[in-house]
Amino acid sequence: MLAVLASNAVAPVGVLFLGWSPTVLFGVFVAEIAVVLCWTLVKIPFAVKRPNNAIGDGDRLFGPLQAKRGSVSLPGPLPPCYPRNVPTFLIAAFLLVPLELGVAFLTFSLTDPVVTEEVAGQILLGGVGVFVGRGVETVTGYFAAGGYRDHSARSVLLPPFKLLFAVGLLMFAVGPFAVEFDNEAFLAALVGLKLLYDLRALQLERSEKRGVFYRLYGSEETEIEPVPVEEPKRAPTYRTTPTRAVALADAAYRSLRYTVTSGVLWCYGVAAALVFFGAWTVALAPLALAAAFGAVRGTSRYLATGPVEFRCYDDVLVAHDTLLGEPQSRLERDAVTDVSVSTDAVDRLFGTETVRFETDADTGPDVQLTVPDPEEVNADDANANHPMTVPHVEDAAAVRAAFDGGEAEAEAESETETETETEADTETPVPNRDD
Repeated sequence: MLAVLASNAVAPVGVLFLGWSPTVLFGVFVAEIAVVLCWTLVKIPFAVKRPNNAIGDGDRLFGPLQAKRGSVSLPGPLPPCYPRNVPTFLIAAFLLVPLELGVAFLTFSLTDPVVTEEVAGQILLGGVGVFVGRGVETVTGYFAAGGYRDHSARSVLLPPFKLLFAVGLLMFAVGPFAVEFDNEAFLAALVGLKLLYDLRALQLERSEKRGVFYRLYGSEETEIEPVPVEEPKRAPTYRTTPTRAVALADAAYRSLRYTVTSGVLWCYGVAAALVFFGAWTVALAPLALAAAFGAVRGTSRYLATGPVEFRCYDDVLVAHDTLLGEPQSRLERDAVTDVSVSTDAVDRLFGTETVRFETDADTGPDVQLTVPDPEEVNADDANANHPMTVPHVEDAAAVRAAFDGGEAEAEAESETETETETEADTETPVPNRDD
């Protein structure tokens, strides 16, 4: 509460004691949006909860990263950061933040502002004050008080959206009148409305009421509390992991394949058109964009398969990330409905095989128009029997035999004994000497 009041004290102090004009006031409001977005990017990597609407396995670019479990410890007082938050951070930093800032500046321009050097200095001074106030709020409420444990990377993005909507509506509705009247009492009323909005938002955040934003988008209460994957305490009977050379080759292959089998393909088309018209230098821009998407895809693929060790415990198969020291998923033998072995370009190059275990369990997210109430949110399905792929193994038969708990070997021995008995029955009998 004190941190919110401190950050909002900048505007009334400026209006009442520093003689801010409407342009300065609205400029500080825009600066506050930028500040909130900045501190939001700081919060995202440390959010503990998993998002309620996960991207899923169908997303080749960010899906493998967002499905990651486990964290990376940082030195000092900072809490651990979570690799699964990287996709949300990248989307926010390179798409949502520029988009929100663009909308904020566009709304600010509708007030027909006159920005002089003096006005710019006052906006900068107010922006610094808001930055310090919001920073204190972030450090005390999010890090020191453990607020990061209640959020996912997605729920952290809700406050900037709400602030942009409120401030944008305020500037759009009364901005032209404020500039025309330039009345100190009118500006004080605007500052009061902004303060009431922040206090109301804080009240709703701490109450059980759910407004329109919370029902359409969700909040920290509707995000999923992470549950660890259960791994047997005994030693595995068999373990396998792709070699580093195979994992790197697979990442490079997936990276190149993604750029030619997804929407990124248009970058090559634009580059070819620019080269055709002689703009060789400009053609490097779409190629660099395609390379960036390919690099993200290759990195996510390597992190999804490179450091993962598949451990067989007779009746349970566990995918364990050795880099994060955290099991990622598990599959029980009784849940397997089909097993297939295939080879892709990397398998053919290195003489390996890929084993796929299928299940018939429905583990997909529920689709509804609004976010469910907190008590109706599905729990983390960490120990559900998802289909599992064991990529680039040198001996697929050994993986199947280990996961069958020795049944495959018994069947093989039985088949061998049957074949031996059949051969013995069909042998030509040796005549008896007495005959």
